[in-house]
Amino acid sequence: MKVIDDGIIKYDRSNFTQCNPIDLIEYCDLEKWRKILFQKELIGEYPEAGVGFGNLSKVSDYSIFHKSLVPQFVITGTQTGKYQDLDGRYYTRVLDYDVSNLKIKMLGPIEASSEALTHASIYTHNKNIKVVFHIHSSKIWNGMIRDNAESTCQSIPYGTSEMAQATQKCIGTKDFGIFCMKGHVDGVVAYGRNLDEVGNLILKNFDKYI
Repeated sequence: MKVIDDGIIKYDRSNFTQCNPIDLIEYCDLEKWRKILFQKELIGEYPEAGVGFGNLSKVSDYSIFHKSLVPQFVITGTQTGKYQDLDGRYYTRVLDYDVSNLKIKMLGPIEASSEALTHASIYTHNKNIKVVFHIHSSKIWNGMIRDNAESTCQSIPYGTSEMAQATQKCIGTKDFGIFCMKGHVDGVVAYGRNLDEVGNLILKNFDKYI
């Protein structure tokens, strides 16, 4: 059986405020791309472990709820990978965070994806980056490793401050790109300036390796 290191929330969960489902306008463009990635099985669930994988986010201004010095964003909720379609019950707002101390302030009907700190670290590293997609694919992951593509170290697990630093090193000064997480089985992250740029980059790698 594949060792699954996913789905477990490692950030401080004490600053989550639960509320009604968020509005469609906040996530509808994310959901469009999520449907495409779900159909290609880049988002889903490992049935043997009952653990979901894959998460999407985009920068959004939530200063009406909370003033913050870091980029705020909307993201898919934890353990939502198994659902073909998501509505406002399964997305949430990330209002503030401290990556070094694994703290996140959230407002929504569900807690943020366990990968939320990785998204946060990317947004703080480069303000030109507005979208982050994290997908899972053994073929893409293995192909990128074989091709010596950008990657984080095998010894670094997801959801940690070490992973946050490693992702920033992968990105460097780039505004868009893709890398794999050697220490997070099947994990691949794409980032960029808009949704189509990031989604099409994933599809390009899908066509290349699958």
